[in-house]
Amino acid sequence: MTRFQSRVLAALIGVALLPPPAVRGQALLCPADTAIGSDLDDRTRLATLLGRAPGDAQLLRSLSSRLAPFDTTRGSLSWCALRPDVTLVSSTGMPFSLNDGPLWAGVGWSEDVRVGLRMRRGRFWLVLAPQFLATENLPYPMPYPDVELPRPAGRSPFSSPWHVGAYSIDLPLRFGDRGFWKVDPGQSTLGADLGPVVAGLSTENEWWGPGIENAIVMSNNAAGIPRAFVRTARPVRTRVGTFAVRWFLGGLFKSQYFDNNPASDRRSITALAATWTPVGVPRLTLGFTRAVFAPLSGWQDVFGHAFDVLRDRGVHGTGDSTTVSRDQIFSLFGRWVFPADGFAVHAEWARTVPPHSVRDFLTSPNHTQGYTLGLEWARPLHAERDALRVQAEITYLEESPASRNLPEASFYTSAAAAQGYTQLGQVIGAAIGPGASSQWLAVDYFAPTWRIGVSGGRIRWDDDALYSFPGYYQNKWCAHDVSLFGSLSAALQARRGRLEAALTRFERLNVFFDHLTWCGPTAAQNDIIDVVGTTLRLRMSLSP
Repeated sequence: MTRFQSRVLAALIGVALLPPPAVRGQALLCPADTAIGSDLDDRTRLATLLGRAPGDAQLLRSLSSRLAPFDTTRGSLSWCALRPDVTLVSSTGMPFSLNDGPLWAGVGWSEDVRVGLRMRRGRFWLVLAPQFLATENLPYPMPYPDVELPRPAGRSPFSSPWHVGAYSIDLPLRFGDRGFWKVDPGQSTLGADLGPVVAGLSTENEWWGPGIENAIVMSNNAAGIPRAFVRTARPVRTRVGTFAVRWFLGGLFKSQYFDNNPASDRRSITALAATWTPVGVPRLTLGFTRAVFAPLSGWQDVFGHAFDVLRDRGVHGTGDSTTVSRDQIFSLFGRWVFPADGFAVHAEWARTVPPHSVRDFLTSPNHTQGYTLGLEWARPLHAERDALRVQAEITYLEESPASRNLPEASFYTSAAAAQGYTQLGQVIGAAIGPGASSQWLAVDYFAPTWRIGVSGGRIRWDDDALYSFPGYYQNKWCAHDVSLFGSLSAALQARRGRLEAALTRFERLNVFFDHLTWCGPTAAQNDIIDVVGTTLRLRMSLSP
């Protein structure tokens, strides 16, 4: 950490630990918020598992939709300061940055500081929550020079050397060669309560679906999308069950490490999500999501894409002359909770190309598919004050066997938009990224004021890329780029705030597929690039 970063960090921590300001004995700090991925967010999921919260509470969520009610007198202006939230990440060996929102935590120290306020007058309200981001971005192993993997003209040397053909993606291997800092709009939203719906403008992250570690269509793995939105203010009850709906229209931006063409920094995105809890089965929730994105010739054209989410992919022509004007991802998901047993199962099934007909689906249901499967179990302890919980989840986004007969693009890449399904160089969906798969297991012990847990997993990174170039990486069967990791995590609620910590030790095998010798037991180890690293993550926030 640089001297400047240390001074800034010390000042921010000092501000965060000051007593809350007060007027006439009333604190001006807002109630603690349930940010995606925080310890409070995790405890909400546990509450659904134990039957203490609705089963659909975790399926469509964002910061603004989960803030505590803000009482205000008609015509008056009320406000409060958001509780400062400081995240520090220290990484050695390789970056290990998953579901960190706008923060890309490179090697070295990285910081994410969120401050702001909430305001309300009548039916209009504002959450102003910018995030201040910085990273040292120290060097780490990169692929060998791309003599056999030439990038298109104008592409950055930090851009992906594998997804460069008809299906491309803005997914830098490293965000430049030096440290940087920036300010992001963060979790900010301007909204209006319009009876049964809420409408407004936002840049906050959203999480759609039941996934614990990976959400295939919409997650907090990248910076939030600038957008206009409409959502149900609360679940709508009908004779057939309870519904919640979200829709938005926004714009996507490329990273500065993709290419040098300023005209390519324009994409529209429109997305729709809905959940249904059937009458008579209050702990079962089913859902649907779809996101459609397309290149733009100018930002003035974005409004013409408002209803892309209701249209097809825009395929034109036949054979070699086929073009796609927009790309999409859709998913079906569900979560079923059995609170009497402290047990829940969830699944999400997605495709990047929808079936053209029933016959098409029946003959090749796995074409362009991805999926997540998971389960959870919890048991209350000590007069139900404490709880023990076990979670497991697998996600698979690698090309399916259907690719032997039908053209199949790697997940999140695009034929219509060269930048793919990304925002500022990070995947909007599952944190493991394109062509990847993962397995994850965690055990946690919860007490009223603290939590401790262990977890472990495996990620096979961008495995589709290994087979993209027949003449490169001759020993494909032993060159898979794989991370094995184990984590120890804890959280503590103190009088002045909440502290969360996670220590992860990992080993990444065949980094960027660099296993250049034959695969026998006497292979030259100096031709195999494996990296062992550690990531320490600290999060501090004021709370009641």
